[in-house]
Amino acid sequence: MKDITVNRRSTLKLLAAGTSVLVAAPAIIRPALAQSKVVNITTYDKFVPQSFIDQFQKDSGIEIRVRLTDDQGKQYNLLTAEGAAPTTDIVTVTGHRLSQFMGSNLLAPLDTARLKNWGKLAPAYKGAPQLTIDGKTYGLPLLAGFEGLARNTEYTKASDSWEIMFDDEYKNLTSYIVSDFLSIVMRYQGSDGDYVTYENKADVAQVATDKARDFMIRHKDKVRKYYDAASEVQQMFVNEDIYLAQTWSGPAAKLIMDGHPIEISVPKEGTYGFLYSFNVVNNAPNADAAYAFLDAILSSPEIGAAMTRQSGFASAFDGVDKVLDDKERAAMALPPEQVERVQFFSSVNRAMKNEMIDKATAEIKTA
Repeated sequence: MKDITVNRRSTLKLLAAGTSVLVAAPAIIRPALAQSKVVNITTYDKFVPQSFIDQFQKDSGIEIRVRLTDDQGKQYNLLTAEGAAPTTDIVTVTGHRLSQFMGSNLLAPLDTARLKNWGKLAPAYKGAPQLTIDGKTYGLPLLAGFEGLARNTEYTKASDSWEIMFDDEYKNLTSYIVSDFLSIVMRYQGSDGDYVTYENKADVAQVATDKARDFMIRHKDKVRKYYDAASEVQQMFVNEDIYLAQTWSGPAAKLIMDGHPIEISVPKEGTYGFLYSFNVVNNAPNADAAYAFLDAILSSPEIGAAMTRQSGFASAFDGVDKVLDDKERAAMALPPEQVERVQFFSSVNRAMKNEMIDKATAEIKTA
Protein backbone atom coordinates (compact mmCIF):
# COMPACT_ATOMS: atom_id res chain seq x y z
CA MET A 1 0.00 0.00 0.00
CA LYS A 2 1.43 3.36 -0.99
CA ASP A 3 1.13 6.28 1.43
CA ILE A 4 0.44 9.71 -0.02
CA THR A 5 -0.66 13.10 1.23
CA VAL A 6 -4.40 13.37 0.74
CA ASN A 7 -5.81 16.52 -0.80
CA ARG A 8 -8.62 17.20 -3.22
CA ARG A 9 -6.52 16.49 -6.33
CA SER A 10 -4.86 13.32 -5.07
CA THR A 11 -8.12 11.93 -3.71
CA LEU A 12 -9.85 12.39 -7.05
CA LYS A 13 -6.97 10.63 -8.80
CA LEU A 14 -7.18 7.71 -6.39
CA LEU A 15 -10.93 7.36 -6.80
CA ALA A 16 -10.66 7.57 -10.56
CA ALA A 17 -8.14 4.73 -10.41
CA GLY A 18 -10.53 2.62 -8.39
CA THR A 19 -8.52 2.74 -5.15
CA SER A 20 -10.39 1.09 -2.26
CA VAL A 21 -7.60 0.51 0.25
CA LEU A 22 -6.63 2.67 3.17
CA VAL A 23 -4.76 5.76 2.01
CA ALA A 24 -2.58 7.57 4.51
CA ALA A 25 -0.31 10.55 4.59
CA PRO A 26 3.28 9.70 5.59
CA ALA A 27 3.06 11.97 8.62
CA ILE A 28 0.22 9.86 10.01
CA ILE A 29 2.49 6.84 10.30
CA ARG A 30 4.56 8.57 12.96
CA PRO A 31 3.79 8.48 16.67
CA ALA A 32 3.28 11.97 18.01
CA LEU A 33 5.30 12.86 21.09
CA ALA A 34 3.12 15.90 21.72
CA GLN A 35 -0.22 17.09 20.41
CA SER A 36 0.03 19.13 17.25
CA LYS A 37 -2.29 21.16 15.03
CA VAL A 38 -3.33 18.04 13.14
CA VAL A 39 -6.27 15.64 13.28
CA ASN A 40 -5.92 12.23 11.61
CA ILE A 41 -9.25 10.73 10.53
CA THR A 42 -10.01 7.31 9.08
CA THR A 43 -13.33 7.50 7.28
CA TYR A 44 -15.25 6.61 4.15
CA ASP A 45 -15.11 8.46 0.85
CA LYS A 46 -17.32 11.56 0.80
CA PHE A 47 -18.12 11.44 4.54
CA VAL A 48 -16.25 14.69 5.23
CA PRO A 49 -17.15 17.44 2.74
CA GLN A 50 -14.16 19.16 1.17
CA SER A 51 -15.79 22.55 1.72
CA PHE A 52 -15.90 21.82 5.45
CA ILE A 53 -12.27 20.68 5.46
CA ASP A 54 -11.17 23.89 3.75
CA GLN A 55 -13.14 26.14 6.12
CA PHE A 56 -12.13 24.25 9.27
CA GLN A 57 -8.46 24.38 8.40
CA LYS A 58 -8.71 28.11 7.68
CA ASP A 59 -10.61 28.92 10.87
CA SER A 60 -8.78 26.66 13.31
CA GLY A 61 -5.29 26.31 11.90
CA ILE A 62 -5.69 22.55 12.38
CA GLU A 63 -4.79 20.37 9.41
CA ILE A 64 -7.19 17.55 8.57
CA ARG A 65 -5.51 14.41 7.27
CA VAL A 66 -7.91 11.83 5.89
CA ARG A 67 -7.18 8.15 5.54
CA LEU A 68 -9.82 6.56 3.31
CA THR A 69 -11.26 3.16 4.16
CA ASP A 70 -13.94 0.98 2.62
CA ASP A 71 -14.30 -1.64 5.33
CA GLN A 72 -14.82 -1.82 9.10
CA GLY A 73 -12.43 -4.74 9.37
CA LYS A 74 -9.58 -2.71 7.90
CA GLN A 75 -10.05 0.02 10.49
CA TYR A 76 -10.19 -2.54 13.29
CA ASN A 77 -7.09 -4.38 12.11
CA LEU A 78 -5.14 -1.13 11.73
CA LEU A 79 -5.92 0.09 15.24
CA THR A 80 -5.26 -3.34 16.72
CA ALA A 81 -1.85 -3.46 15.04
CA GLU A 82 -0.96 0.00 16.31
CA GLY A 83 -1.83 -0.93 19.89
CA ALA A 84 -1.25 1.65 22.60
CA ALA A 85 0.45 4.12 20.23
CA PRO A 86 -2.15 4.82 17.52
CA THR A 87 -1.50 7.17 14.63
CA THR A 88 -5.22 7.82 14.19
CA ASP A 89 -7.35 10.27 16.19
CA ILE A 90 -10.84 9.56 14.83
CA VAL A 91 -12.34 6.46 13.21
CA THR A 92 -15.76 5.88 11.64
CA VAL A 93 -17.50 2.91 13.26
CA THR A 94 -20.90 1.34 12.53
CA GLY A 95 -23.07 0.75 15.57
CA HIS A 96 -23.20 -3.03 15.40
CA ARG A 97 -19.38 -3.19 15.32
CA LEU A 98 -18.96 -0.86 18.29
CA SER A 99 -18.61 -3.64 20.87
CA GLN A 100 -15.81 -5.25 18.84
CA PHE A 101 -13.76 -2.05 18.91
CA MET A 102 -14.56 -1.48 22.59
CA GLY A 103 -13.73 -5.06 23.49
CA SER A 104 -10.20 -4.46 22.22
CA ASN A 105 -9.98 -1.15 24.11
CA LEU A 106 -9.61 0.81 20.87
CA LEU A 107 -12.09 3.62 21.58
CA ALA A 108 -12.23 6.29 24.28
CA PRO A 109 -15.49 7.38 25.89
CA LEU A 110 -16.61 10.68 24.44
CA ASP A 111 -16.26 13.66 26.77
CA THR A 112 -19.42 15.43 25.64
CA ALA A 113 -18.68 18.37 27.95
CA ARG A 114 -15.94 19.33 25.49
CA LEU A 115 -18.51 19.69 22.70
CA LYS A 116 -20.47 22.93 23.03
CA ASN A 117 -22.58 21.86 20.01
CA TRP A 118 -23.47 18.44 21.44
CA GLY A 119 -27.10 19.50 21.80
CA LYS A 120 -27.43 20.00 18.04
CA LEU A 121 -28.18 16.35 17.34
CA ALA A 122 -31.58 15.50 15.83
CA PRO A 123 -34.23 14.46 18.39
CA ALA A 124 -33.84 10.74 17.66
CA TYR A 125 -30.13 10.97 18.51
CA LYS A 126 -30.19 13.44 21.43
CA GLY A 127 -27.66 12.21 23.93
CA ALA A 128 -26.65 9.47 21.48
CA PRO A 129 -28.48 6.62 23.27
CA GLN A 130 -27.57 4.31 20.37
CA LEU A 131 -23.90 4.74 21.30
CA THR A 132 -24.20 4.82 25.09
CA ILE A 133 -23.00 1.79 27.01
CA ASP A 134 -22.85 1.57 30.81
CA GLY A 135 -23.50 5.28 31.03
CA LYS A 136 -20.64 6.24 28.70
CA THR A 137 -21.05 7.50 25.15
CA TYR A 138 -18.66 6.11 22.56
CA GLY A 139 -19.10 8.31 19.53
CA LEU A 140 -20.79 11.16 17.74
CA PRO A 141 -23.79 10.00 15.66
CA LEU A 142 -23.10 10.93 12.08
CA LEU A 143 -25.10 9.27 9.32
CA ALA A 144 -27.79 6.61 9.29
CA GLY A 145 -28.94 4.06 6.75
CA PHE A 146 -32.06 1.95 7.06
CA GLU A 147 -34.11 -0.73 5.36
CA GLY A 148 -37.12 0.96 3.85
CA LEU A 149 -40.24 0.23 1.87
CA ALA A 150 -39.63 1.54 -1.64
CA ARG A 151 -42.57 1.87 -3.99
CA ASN A 152 -43.31 3.21 -7.44
CA THR A 153 -45.81 5.95 -6.65
CA GLU A 154 -47.39 5.77 -10.12
CA TYR A 155 -48.47 2.14 -9.80
CA THR A 156 -49.03 1.52 -6.10
CA LYS A 157 -51.31 2.79 -3.40
CA ALA A 158 -49.89 4.61 -0.39
CA SER A 159 -49.25 2.34 2.57
CA ASP A 160 -47.90 2.69 6.09
CA SER A 161 -47.46 -1.05 6.59
CA TRP A 162 -45.14 -3.78 5.35
CA GLU A 163 -48.36 -5.67 4.61
CA ILE A 164 -48.42 -4.15 1.12
CA MET A 165 -45.50 -6.41 0.19
CA PHE A 166 -47.86 -9.39 0.53
CA ASP A 167 -50.87 -7.86 -1.23
CA ASP A 168 -52.29 -10.03 -4.04
CA GLU A 169 -52.58 -6.89 -6.14
CA TYR A 170 -48.79 -6.89 -6.52
CA LYS A 171 -48.23 -10.51 -7.38
CA ASN A 172 -44.86 -10.95 -9.14
CA LEU A 173 -44.10 -7.26 -8.63
CA THR A 174 -42.00 -7.18 -5.44
CA SER A 175 -38.37 -7.84 -4.61
CA TYR A 176 -36.12 -8.03 -1.56
CA ILE A 177 -32.87 -9.35 -0.12
CA VAL A 178 -34.05 -12.54 1.53
CA SER A 179 -31.81 -12.44 4.60
CA ASP A 180 -32.54 -8.77 5.28
CA PHE A 181 -36.27 -9.03 4.68
CA LEU A 182 -36.53 -12.06 6.95
CA SER A 183 -35.66 -9.82 9.90
CA ILE A 184 -38.26 -7.31 8.72
CA VAL A 185 -40.93 -10.01 8.48
CA MET A 186 -40.08 -11.16 11.99
CA ARG A 187 -40.61 -7.59 13.19
CA TYR A 188 -43.84 -7.35 11.19
CA GLN A 189 -45.04 -10.46 13.02
CA GLY A 190 -44.15 -9.02 16.41
CA SER A 191 -40.91 -10.98 16.87
CA ASP A 192 -37.36 -9.76 17.44
CA GLY A 193 -35.68 -9.70 14.05
CA ASP A 194 -32.37 -8.62 15.58
CA TYR A 195 -32.35 -11.54 18.08
CA VAL A 196 -31.20 -9.37 20.98
CA THR A 197 -33.92 -10.65 23.30
CA TYR A 198 -33.28 -14.27 22.28
CA GLU A 199 -29.90 -14.57 23.97
CA ASN A 200 -29.86 -18.00 25.66
CA LYS A 201 -33.32 -18.65 24.19
CA ALA A 202 -32.49 -20.59 21.05
CA ASP A 203 -35.80 -22.47 21.09
CA VAL A 204 -37.83 -19.24 21.16
CA ALA A 205 -35.66 -17.73 18.42
CA GLN A 206 -36.09 -20.81 16.22
CA VAL A 207 -39.88 -20.69 16.51
CA ALA A 208 -39.91 -17.01 15.51
CA THR A 209 -37.51 -17.63 12.62
CA ASP A 210 -39.52 -20.57 11.31
CA LYS A 211 -42.74 -18.57 11.49
CA ALA A 212 -41.27 -15.80 9.33
CA ARG A 213 -39.67 -18.31 6.96
CA ASP A 214 -42.96 -20.14 6.39
CA PHE A 215 -44.81 -16.86 5.83
CA MET A 216 -42.32 -15.77 3.19
CA ILE A 217 -42.55 -19.13 1.45
CA ARG A 218 -46.35 -18.84 1.32
CA HIS A 219 -45.98 -15.45 -0.34
CA LYS A 220 -43.28 -16.30 -2.85
CA ASP A 221 -45.77 -15.63 -5.65
CA LYS A 222 -45.49 -11.91 -4.88
CA VAL A 223 -41.75 -11.90 -5.63
CA ARG A 224 -40.45 -11.11 -9.10
CA LYS A 225 -36.86 -11.84 -8.11
CA TYR A 226 -34.71 -12.01 -5.00
CA TYR A 227 -31.81 -9.60 -5.36
CA ASP A 228 -28.40 -9.19 -3.77
CA ALA A 229 -26.82 -6.05 -5.25
CA ALA A 230 -28.25 -2.53 -5.06
CA SER A 231 -27.85 -2.15 -8.82
CA GLU A 232 -30.27 -5.04 -9.35
CA VAL A 233 -33.17 -3.51 -7.46
CA GLN A 234 -32.50 -0.12 -9.05
CA GLN A 235 -32.63 -1.63 -12.53
CA MET A 236 -35.84 -3.54 -11.78
CA PHE A 237 -37.50 -0.29 -10.68
CA VAL A 238 -36.24 1.56 -13.76
CA ASN A 239 -37.50 -1.23 -16.06
CA GLU A 240 -40.80 -1.32 -14.14
CA ASP A 241 -40.29 -5.03 -13.51
CA ILE A 242 -41.24 -4.35 -9.88
CA TYR A 243 -43.37 -1.79 -8.11
CA LEU A 244 -42.41 -2.56 -4.50
CA ALA A 245 -39.23 -3.55 -2.69
CA GLN A 246 -37.43 -3.76 0.60
CA THR A 247 -34.26 -1.81 0.00
CA TRP A 248 -31.58 0.07 1.85
CA SER A 249 -32.02 3.82 1.86
CA GLY A 250 -29.01 4.55 -0.35
CA PRO A 251 -30.17 2.82 -3.55
CA ALA A 252 -33.66 4.30 -3.21
CA ALA A 253 -32.26 7.78 -2.65
CA LYS A 254 -30.26 7.49 -5.86
CA LEU A 255 -33.40 6.60 -7.83
CA ILE A 256 -35.33 9.51 -6.36
CA MET A 257 -32.52 11.96 -7.09
CA ASP A 258 -32.42 10.69 -10.68
CA GLY A 259 -36.07 11.62 -11.08
CA HIS A 260 -37.76 8.23 -10.88
CA PRO A 261 -41.20 8.09 -9.21
CA ILE A 262 -39.97 6.23 -6.13
CA GLU A 263 -40.83 6.87 -2.50
CA ILE A 264 -39.07 5.34 0.48
CA SER A 265 -40.60 5.12 3.93
CA VAL A 266 -40.43 3.29 7.24
CA PRO A 267 -43.77 1.54 7.83
CA LYS A 268 -45.52 1.60 11.20
CA GLU A 269 -44.14 -1.81 12.21
CA GLY A 270 -40.65 -0.35 12.06
CA THR A 271 -37.39 -1.42 10.49
CA TYR A 272 -33.69 -1.91 11.14
CA GLY A 273 -30.81 0.35 10.36
CA PHE A 274 -27.16 1.05 10.91
CA LEU A 275 -25.53 4.13 12.34
CA TYR A 276 -22.14 5.54 11.43
CA SER A 277 -20.37 7.49 14.14
CA PHE A 278 -17.14 9.40 14.53
CA ASN A 279 -15.23 7.86 17.43
CA VAL A 280 -12.20 9.18 19.28
CA VAL A 281 -9.44 6.57 19.41
CA ASN A 282 -8.09 5.49 22.78
CA ASN A 283 -4.77 7.27 23.37
CA ALA A 284 -5.42 9.50 20.35
CA PRO A 285 -2.21 11.47 19.67
CA ASN A 286 -4.15 14.67 18.94
CA ALA A 287 -7.25 14.45 21.13
CA ASP A 288 -7.65 18.23 21.44
CA ALA A 289 -7.72 18.63 17.67
CA ALA A 290 -10.12 15.70 17.42
CA TYR A 291 -12.61 17.39 19.75
CA ALA A 292 -12.27 20.68 17.88
CA PHE A 293 -13.09 18.84 14.67
CA LEU A 294 -16.13 17.06 16.15
CA ASP A 295 -17.51 20.27 17.63
CA ALA A 296 -17.08 22.13 14.36
CA ILE A 297 -18.80 19.48 12.29
CA LEU A 298 -21.82 19.70 14.61
CA SER A 299 -22.00 23.47 14.36
CA SER A 300 -24.57 23.91 11.60
CA PRO A 301 -27.18 21.90 9.69
CA GLU A 302 -25.57 22.99 6.43
CA ILE A 303 -22.59 20.76 7.25
CA GLY A 304 -24.90 17.82 7.96
CA ALA A 305 -26.72 18.49 4.71
CA ALA A 306 -23.45 18.49 2.77
CA MET A 307 -22.51 15.16 4.34
CA THR A 308 -25.92 13.75 3.43
CA ARG A 309 -25.69 14.95 -0.16
CA GLN A 310 -22.25 13.43 -0.59
CA SER A 311 -22.90 10.10 1.14
CA GLY A 312 -26.57 9.46 0.35
CA PHE A 313 -27.28 8.65 4.02
CA ALA A 314 -29.58 10.51 6.41
CA SER A 315 -27.94 12.96 8.80
CA ALA A 316 -28.03 12.62 12.59
CA PHE A 317 -27.82 16.41 12.97
CA ASP A 318 -30.82 18.58 13.76
CA GLY A 319 -32.31 20.89 11.14
CA VAL A 320 -30.81 19.16 8.11
CA ASP A 321 -34.23 18.43 6.62
CA LYS A 322 -34.90 22.18 6.48
CA VAL A 323 -31.69 22.79 4.52
CA LEU A 324 -32.32 20.15 1.86
CA ASP A 325 -34.52 20.97 -1.13
CA ASP A 326 -37.75 19.07 -1.79
CA LYS A 327 -36.15 16.40 -3.96
CA GLU A 328 -33.27 15.87 -1.56
CA ARG A 329 -35.65 15.72 1.39
CA ALA A 330 -37.78 13.09 -0.33
CA ALA A 331 -34.68 11.06 -1.12
CA MET A 332 -32.66 11.33 2.06
CA ALA A 333 -34.66 12.71 4.99
CA LEU A 334 -37.38 10.89 6.93
CA PRO A 335 -40.19 12.53 8.87
CA PRO A 336 -39.36 12.52 12.60
CA GLU A 337 -42.02 9.93 13.41
CA GLN A 338 -40.47 7.53 10.89
CA VAL A 339 -36.95 8.10 12.23
CA GLU A 340 -38.27 6.91 15.60
CA ARG A 341 -39.28 3.62 13.97
CA VAL A 342 -35.71 2.69 13.04
CA GLN A 343 -34.06 0.21 15.41
CA PHE A 344 -30.32 0.13 14.96
CA PHE A 345 -28.65 -3.25 14.65
CA SER A 346 -27.01 -4.53 17.81
CA SER A 347 -23.90 -6.66 18.15
CA VAL A 348 -25.61 -8.75 20.85
CA ASN A 349 -26.25 -12.41 19.98
CA ARG A 350 -25.12 -12.05 16.38
CA ALA A 351 -23.75 -15.60 16.12
CA MET A 352 -27.19 -17.09 16.77
CA LYS A 353 -28.82 -14.55 14.47
CA ASN A 354 -26.45 -15.24 11.59
CA GLU A 355 -26.79 -19.02 11.91
CA MET A 356 -30.59 -19.02 11.98
CA ILE A 357 -31.02 -16.34 9.33
CA ASP A 358 -28.59 -18.07 6.94
CA LYS A 359 -30.34 -21.42 7.30
CA ALA A 360 -33.81 -19.94 6.84
CA THR A 361 -32.64 -17.90 3.84
CA ALA A 362 -31.43 -21.03 2.08
CA GLU A 363 -34.72 -22.79 2.82
CA ILE A 364 -36.77 -19.89 1.43
CA LYS A 365 -34.75 -19.73 -1.78
CA THR A 366 -35.05 -23.47 -2.43
CA ALA A 367 -38.70 -23.88 -1.41
